[in-house]
Amino acid sequence: MSLALPQHNFDAKSFHVPNQSEASHHTEETCNVILFGETGTGKSSLINLVTKKPMARTSYESTGCTTTTNMYEFSMLNNLLKVKLFDTPGLGEGDEGEVPDKEAQQVLKDLLRSLGDDVHLLMYCVRGVRARRALYRNYNFIRSQVKDRVPIVLIVTGLENQEPDMEDWWKINGQLMSNFGMSFAGYACVTTVTVDEDAGNRLKRRHDQSYHAVCRLIEQYRSNGGQRPLLDAAEMQHNTIRQVPLTMAVRYSGFSCSYPR
Repeated sequence: MSLALPQHNFDAKSFHVPNQSEASHHTEETCNVILFGETGTGKSSLINLVTKKPMARTSYESTGCTTTTNMYEFSMLNNLLKVKLFDTPGLGEGDEGEVPDKEAQQVLKDLLRSLGDDVHLLMYCVRGVRARRALYRNYNFIRSQVKDRVPIVLIVTGLENQEPDMEDWWKINGQLMSNFGMSFAGYACVTTVTVDEDAGNRLKRRHDQSYHAVCRLIEQYRSNGGQRPLLDAAEMQHNTIRQVPLTMAVRYSGFSCSYPR
């Protein structure tokens, strides 16, 4: 069982990752994942989902709660892969927001510059509402920074009530995303709500499916050598990254996730 490590504040201008002596000596590979998106799309909640710990502070307020870049670590694949998740300030806030949009964009630029070629995956987090052209603005910004060097995957949050399945959001909106000019290396339709022992079986099942779907994306793109050609929405209708079946989701527990080969 791998332990989710504590949060570290990140200063892009003097980037340094502290030595984690408590990390397992079996860890052989590191994957750096940057989360970006508008304020209130559940980036911090997504971190809590995959680390299985309330590590990142969350907020339901429109102004968001992440005001600087924070880095969180956890291990997967039987401690063979150490994942560093970078939670960034929300994009799209006005001058009255916690982090104005131009400042949030600059934070992202500084982070990308500091990590250089060590960015393995970008996760674009969006709320599970109808696809809209405004989503292209943030997509175009990040694409202009990384070109085709880093795969971008779409994480659609807030789908705990999507019927009949969370995956149906993509069936309804996937082509619209392509029409708006957005291409992704993969996607996951998820819920990031916190579940407790009183939660219903349906919500628990969707929570487990979400956890494994995101972990599989990280596993797939964990190194630059593992990048695959970008797919537009129409192509992904025929080559989708689907949710892990319930029979597989309930098989794994703890802070480590591994998959049969």
